[in-house]
Amino acid sequence: MDTTINTLLAGDTAFCLIQKQDNEDILILTGEPCRFTKIRDIPRRHGSTCNRRTYDTISVIPFCQIREKGYSAQDNGEQIHTISIASHTEVQAVDLIEAIADQPPVLRQGIRYDTTEVQYAEIIRNIIVSEIGNGEGANFVIPRSATGIIDNFSLGQAFTIFKSLLQNDYGTYWKFLFYDTSLCFIGSTPERHLLVEGGRVKMNPISGTFRKAPTTSRRSQFKKDLLAFITDRKEIGELFMVVDEELKMMARMCTQGGAIVGPLLKEMSRLIHSEYLLSGTSDKDIFDLFIDSMFAATVVGSPVENACRIIEKYSENSRRYYGSALMLVGRDEQGRDFLDSPITIRTVEIAMDGTLHLSVGATLVKDSVPEEEVRETEAKGEALLASITGSHLPACEPLLPKVANDDEIAEKLAERNQYLSSFWFFRQDHSASGQISETGPRITLIDNEDDFIHMLSHIFTAIGLKSTIVPYRDYDMAKDRGDITLVGPGPGNPNDINSAKIRKNLAVTDGLLAKRRKALFICLGHQILCRTLGLEVKRKKAPFQGSQIRINLFGNDEMVGFYNTFAPRIPQIKGDFEIATIPELHEVIAIRGGHFAGFQFHPESILTRNGVAILKEAVDRLLREYPPKDIPD
Repeated sequence: MDTTINTLLAGDTAFCLIQKQDNEDILILTGEPCRFTKIRDIPRRHGSTCNRRTYDTISVIPFCQIREKGYSAQDNGEQIHTISIASHTEVQAVDLIEAIADQPPVLRQGIRYDTTEVQYAEIIRNIIVSEIGNGEGANFVIPRSATGIIDNFSLGQAFTIFKSLLQNDYGTYWKFLFYDTSLCFIGSTPERHLLVEGGRVKMNPISGTFRKAPTTSRRSQFKKDLLAFITDRKEIGELFMVVDEELKMMARMCTQGGAIVGPLLKEMSRLIHSEYLLSGTSDKDIFDLFIDSMFAATVVGSPVENACRIIEKYSENSRRYYGSALMLVGRDEQGRDFLDSPITIRTVEIAMDGTLHLSVGATLVKDSVPEEEVRETEAKGEALLASITGSHLPACEPLLPKVANDDEIAEKLAERNQYLSSFWFFRQDHSASGQISETGPRITLIDNEDDFIHMLSHIFTAIGLKSTIVPYRDYDMAKDRGDITLVGPGPGNPNDINSAKIRKNLAVTDGLLAKRRKALFICLGHQILCRTLGLEVKRKKAPFQGSQIRINLFGNDEMVGFYNTFAPRIPQIKGDFEIATIPELHEVIAIRGGHFAGFQFHPESILTRNGVAILKEAVDRLLREYPPKDIPD
């Protein structure tokens, strides 16, 4: 072991040390360092592995790589840092800890954030009022980035930081030390971003934080506090929002179906998180899946595409490697590709001259209090620095084992799912609805920059429709051969005629109505429809971002999920259509006429209990005259 450590400490060899999910062993990967500007430039290896698991590359991906999806990002020239793996071995964690000689790092003058407390609080206020309050999204993660200098930095100090994480952190997904001969990335990240293995695809959205007491809690008190956390509506709602956002990605990646498992509790040294496991199947290439998954809503915001624009708008500097991911690529015993990817949070980047970069973020929602979010980032920053300097307090003892067999805890966790859509909790078998033939009903989905459109496509496929997704910029009614056209959800102010997206959707909707084309309208689409029909659409006093509400939907009692800041008002004059409303808010939450239907809520959301049935009833109603008349050129 000492020989291995000394070889790595020499600094001539690129390496990565990984402890996954508190495994007793540490994986040591060594190889040649290289850098790339595109994910698909990372070298691939194929073929037999002689019945052995083989590791090919490990990479640290910068956040600006999200541009490969066409999304916005600040870019300061960060590149993908990759190690082309030549060899790997495993050693016991206890042996590695014993072999590492302590060389505690010393910060020269602490760290300096890129924004002051006052500046960051003002950014938060602007986002709540101008972005969330203007329908641009449900939540956003705006980081505070900091720099500092470690005196006389050496690999020995990097090993000491990693040793401290091994000794004091537990419950993490990865603890790692990545070194490519020019810089180090050291982290202890709680969250799996993406795992692809044997055709199985997994993601783990985490949200909700229970802070453990620094001293040992009596079981009775711990149970009482944990139950309060499990039943807290704010914590539950925030987790549902990130599950919805990552379900969008899973629906895009796993066309063969998937399922949700949970909620689950993840205990760490100082925190307990709530999470779900999203699991599906896919035959897509692992690199395509990784690009589709960039990056987790828990560290970006939702919808992700617009969150990237908001992050760029309010950030003077690049996010560097914060909130992106590592990517370990290899082949299993059967020679099949696998990918394992943790999120790069609670991670520090250190150059060999001692310059360090770290970032911490807070999730901003409609109810965020700026001063509290500022304190949260400072607490996270202090915790990350403590792991570097070794000044952190000892880890709290595991508490979940105390309630492992408690039926009340299990019952309250299960109750979280009581009003959710069962469709997403069971593996969808598209063949169950019969073969989708080329002559069967077709639906065209207009994508308004929200990946909810992929969940809608997934549902329509499951109920027997052939779906085609078209970006709003590319939609041409003359070329639309769908039997139904859906104007989809998306961020934005439906009254903003200066927006090219709004103008295009108004024109499309006007055309659909004029030609009496069968059409569905969801959220933003619903608002556009109502405007076109002459209804007033106004900003709500309180946004419904991630809100589950009980409504009367044309005589049926339904629990549905809303993500809206604007809403149509109940008209004074009755039109040639039927409406469903929330009378006390004077809002139209659904509308239908002879050849169209609109929903302000999201039938595809996990928050809409009977969303699939609602969509199927709407489709069946529109297709009662199926097969439709020929669509004129």
